[in-house]
Amino acid sequence: MDNIINFDKDLKNVDDKFYKKAGIRGKRALELAAMGLPIAPGFIIDSELTNQLPRTNVKQLIKTAVTQIEKDIDKEFGNPKKPLLLKVVLSSDLNVPFFPSIHNVGLNSKTVAGFANFTGKEFAYGEEIFLLHSMATKIYKLKEEDIKKIEAAKSRQQNLESMSKTIENYKKLLGDKYSEDVYDQLSLILKGAADTYCDSELDVDNSLSIMVQAMVYGNFGQNSYSGNYYTRDIVTGAPKISGKYLQNAFDIDKTRPKDISTINKKYFDNFSEIGKKIEDHYREIREIKFTIEEGKFWIVEQFEVDEKSTQSHIKTLLDLNIRKKIPEKYLIQHIDPNQLNELLHPVIDPRTIKNVKKIQGGISGSTGAAIGRVYFSTPKLLEEHKRAIMRGDDTNMILVMPATYAEDVKAIELSKGVISTEGGFSSHAPVVARSLGKVAMVQPDMKIRGNSFTLSGKTIKEGDYISINVPYYEAPTIYLGQVGLIEPNFKENGLLDFIDIVHKFIGDFDVRANADQPRDATVAKQFHARGIGLCRTEHMFFNEKRIMTFRQMILAEDETERNKALSALKPMQRSDFYELFKIMQGLPVTIRLLDAPLHEFLPRTQQSMDELIKFLRTKKKNVSAQEIKSRCDELSEMNPMLGHRGCRVAITHPEIYEMQCRAIFEAACMLKKEGIKVHPEIMIPIVMSEQELKFIKNGKKIEGKTVKGIRDIKDEVIKEYGIKEIDYRIGTMIELPAAALRAGSIAQYAEFFSFGTNDLTQTSYGLSRDDSNSFFPSYSLYDLVKDNPFKVLGDEVKELIETAQLRGKLTRPNIKTGLCGEHGADPENIGFCINAGLNYVSCSAYSIPLAKLAIAKHNVAEEEE
Repeated sequence: MDNIINFDKDLKNVDDKFYKKAGIRGKRALELAAMGLPIAPGFIIDSELTNQLPRTNVKQLIKTAVTQIEKDIDKEFGNPKKPLLLKVVLSSDLNVPFFPSIHNVGLNSKTVAGFANFTGKEFAYGEEIFLLHSMATKIYKLKEEDIKKIEAAKSRQQNLESMSKTIENYKKLLGDKYSEDVYDQLSLILKGAADTYCDSELDVDNSLSIMVQAMVYGNFGQNSYSGNYYTRDIVTGAPKISGKYLQNAFDIDKTRPKDISTINKKYFDNFSEIGKKIEDHYREIREIKFTIEEGKFWIVEQFEVDEKSTQSHIKTLLDLNIRKKIPEKYLIQHIDPNQLNELLHPVIDPRTIKNVKKIQGGISGSTGAAIGRVYFSTPKLLEEHKRAIMRGDDTNMILVMPATYAEDVKAIELSKGVISTEGGFSSHAPVVARSLGKVAMVQPDMKIRGNSFTLSGKTIKEGDYISINVPYYEAPTIYLGQVGLIEPNFKENGLLDFIDIVHKFIGDFDVRANADQPRDATVAKQFHARGIGLCRTEHMFFNEKRIMTFRQMILAEDETERNKALSALKPMQRSDFYELFKIMQGLPVTIRLLDAPLHEFLPRTQQSMDELIKFLRTKKKNVSAQEIKSRCDELSEMNPMLGHRGCRVAITHPEIYEMQCRAIFEAACMLKKEGIKVHPEIMIPIVMSEQELKFIKNGKKIEGKTVKGIRDIKDEVIKEYGIKEIDYRIGTMIELPAAALRAGSIAQYAEFFSFGTNDLTQTSYGLSRDDSNSFFPSYSLYDLVKDNPFKVLGDEVKELIETAQLRGKLTRPNIKTGLCGEHGADPENIGFCINAGLNYVSCSAYSIPLAKLAIAKHNVAEEEE
């Protein structure tokens, strides 16, 4: 009959129409059979006939199908000596786990004795009770109180007599819904299942089908086994099967199993061969449930593995590609960019968290996992870190502060992670953490009091261990104690091999790195970054060996004093640029001249202030503490993010940008003499009009004063070094709405635009990235905003970018444009950037793989349209 199909390892040529009516479980069985694998045999009643079963002579329909199973498995349905037992599996096209399965169909007062000869009477009687109980509860849904009476009557000490009594009680309860005739028994179950579940709330799409399959048992003697295994290691992706088994046992979950690697080599090799075939067919790791009954191997079921790690998934796809089972495009299409976070950062080992208390919630800042002792200030963490090194103690530490500033960067660098209570995704701590490859989260509910914090009624003191997990797919978690970590290894976890493939699908639009230090540039180069799109020079002064000299420069009361400090800083800057240029040989390196408000570099703690006073007294012996404090107070601003920063510093103190530009050109000349190509791009920040950029680029002469332009500085340096010319560009960061609207005029002097979307978002919406989290949850609650604009570009910001892009191109058709900041790493923004005509995005080194994959996915999708 066309509505019923038998399956076994010899199955051939199944009509595609039948597949569509076989349900998910039925399809999986048919696929295994069609592959010639030893699936436990059975038959499938398609969804069309399943709907008609209550009105059909089922017994007559199924006899031929059951006879075929008997031939395949060498048992007879209803035979009292060695009975064939069946299971009835309900399945629809939806992956709904609530449809029941009925096991041990065919057990009755005669066959149970024959079955018991192989398994023991207690097991056999227990299985018959399980069958009857399932019929009463799952198929016929008999009165609950009647079932409870039977269960209550069971003896606490189960014996054969009490089990026999339970069997009789269930048979009486079922009445004519049960039959000792095995074919009638099966028919009643099939009719009852169809009557109960067809067109039910579960069968939402009317696709319910029924699979009847032979049952096989791993407790038929010493040559019988049961177990399950994965086609490869689901954590590491190593191409060796992993799993567990039991000998002469039926239920692997109720007994302590053995590792699959210890089973007889003959079976292990067979499992491995079958696993490879199944992996090749499904193009992913699968779990296989098996039974060996009296030496004969049967696949009972196989299914997808939701708990597999990203590493194991990628390594599987890479192996499949090497074996020519999937094309490279398939890899691109089947990995989500955010999944790559698991390969870039440490992750929590799930085997170590069972008994550790945890608190979930907060905002993800920089993904990954970290373990360490808690410290609540930069000086304390630095002190304890130094002490731990001297003593040979654990140096893993986590910085916990309300918010971080420039002077806290060293502590973030030395820590494993940072938790702040203020701000959000784009605030200082997460931004710095992402650039350093550290873990960061924001937990607004945390209360810091002195040397402890309280969260959800739990208090953690300074020096206590915590572990933090900041995944990409859910809220962060703080574990109150130490857990295990799985550290990333780019060479072993498949990431670099995967990125090599991704890189093949990158066209003209590419990814640059936000890199301020050589280590950032080195990591970025590993990930095929096409240059540096943002070098934040202010980050170069956070180093403890430089910060004092930089503060001396900020606090200088006149140009002469300031130039002394700048002369000391220039060799440091030149060395920085030299290293970055050398690592990025021949690729563009975009250097943003000093941008942060100057007061951000000044001390915020008494200890830092004392250290600064001590340093300055070595330079100017008669300076008083009060004078220094007063000078610091003079420099503070009411609204520093819109105050004295960026190009405004260059206009008030041109010597600062002059020092930086001279350091850039000197480093470029040094490398050019070594035969190394360099392409510096000098970016001027916070420009609001073309006049500012013109002033900084070309310089200006007024009565009694001459300000050198960048071109003048370049000419002086190449003359000093005897270099003919340097290939360089001058451009600006478009981060103010005024600049976006005046982009056409600004492009007269800018050879490139870099859209600084963090500040462009702040200034477009009047939102502070550090403070918006205090009210944003309410906006989300009432659906007043669709997405966090600091993660997903808002429509208004997109319009400003498109406007600036268009106007800039009209003035300078060959102008290069990019987007820098973590917006560039978010896959949701990549398509917009490409369609808007930008040339690149720039993001932190550890976000490059995500952005690269998002670009590749966009390009593959475009090709296939």
